[in-house]
Amino acid sequence: MKLKELSESTGKSVADLGIDYKGGSFSCSNNELASLADAPSRVDGHFDCSANKLTSLNGAPSHVGAHFYCSHNELTSLVGAPSHVGAHFYCSHNELTSLVGAPSHVGAHFYCSANKLTSLNGAPSHVNGNFDCSLNKLTSLKDVYKHIAEIKGKFYAIENPIKSHVLGLLLIKGVTGVHLDNKQIEEILNKHLGKGRAGMLMAQEELIEAGLEEFAQL
Repeated sequence: MKLKELSESTGKSVADLGIDYKGGSFSCSNNELASLADAPSRVDGHFDCSANKLTSLNGAPSHVGAHFYCSHNELTSLVGAPSHVGAHFYCSHNELTSLVGAPSHVGAHFYCSANKLTSLNGAPSHVNGNFDCSLNKLTSLKDVYKHIAEIKGKFYAIENPIKSHVLGLLLIKGVTGVHLDNKQIEEILNKHLGKGRAGMLMAQEELIEAGLEEFAQL
């Protein structure tokens, strides 16, 4: 179904929804949209499709110059998401079980909190800001460094039932802080941030000495 048809079905005109796009930013949020068909293929400003009833990002722009918002929908996948996002990427408060389809590079923060993620497979490899995957179902961060090469900010995984494999966070380039539910583990990791593999080995030793062997794995 096209945006125009959806807008008419909700009793609002295309003009009411602000979808007469002539450049800059584009918003179609809070309109019970079920499809992004006929959305602009390129948006140089922000693109906001949050708070709708989207189950798919098919039809989203391939290029968004600033922030991309798709939070508070019913998304089960990020397939169809822009391949380029110049600033923040928000996909929180959906039904995501995977990050496959996310852009490989995000220009600022990446927010995927409050979903149903059990893995960070498909996460952006480079995030030029914070990475927030709080409020998910992650039980392990096994191989996290293989999915994410660089985070130029803090890593948040609060309110996840993480039981093992956190050392890989120390092999992600640029991380400035780690936030986990277990404050003892958080303290050990933050002490050794920025020290590469040597720091990872020191943190591993401390975790084992503290009786936290399951966490002392990559």
